[in-house]
Amino acid sequence: MSELPPPYTPTSAPPIWEPHFIDLSQYSSHVLRKPLDPPPNCFSAPSPLRVKSNDFPPFRIPCAGNQLADGFRILYPSGLLEKHGIQQADWTRFLEDLGISARLAGQGLSAVGSRVPITGFPVRGIFGARATGAAYDSQFTRSPRDEVQTLISVWNQSAFERRKLRVTLQIKGGVDNRAAYELLVESL
Repeated sequence: MSELPPPYTPTSAPPIWEPHFIDLSQYSSHVLRKPLDPPPNCFSAPSPLRVKSNDFPPFRIPCAGNQLADGFRILYPSGLLEKHGIQQADWTRFLEDLGISARLAGQGLSAVGSRVPITGFPVRGIFGARATGAAYDSQFTRSPRDEVQTLISVWNQSAFERRKLRVTLQIKGGVDNRAAYELLVESL
């Protein structure tokens, strides 16, 4: 006679699924570059012909610190993103570019460049040399969070969504501006 399976106990939760991550943080290049310049290879590379929908549960990539300028841990989920046509180099660049764009936003610069920078020009008349556009332009700087969300949106539209993936920026543990961030990666 065979043994019976163990009885069901409602107090024991099923184990939480986590992908096997390759930690590439130590290999991350700290070279100062502009995100999206030049565009990553995966923006123009064709998508795989047959990509399964919902082929893995969502997973999270934590921020390396409590601020977006600290960047994200360079964790590559081995065996998951390759099936969707996202190679290790593309994923590493994506995560590095998020940290770079947050640091640039902290300096008042945009990595995405949604507008043409206003330069001073000579003005005659009552306003004289004060009307250079600097005060007007300073009202349109983005926060690091806005800049990172914009860059994630560009990557989603240009590379991830056509490969049945979506990345979302989330605040971990509440709505406090000092709370740590994380990325939620979903298979569509």
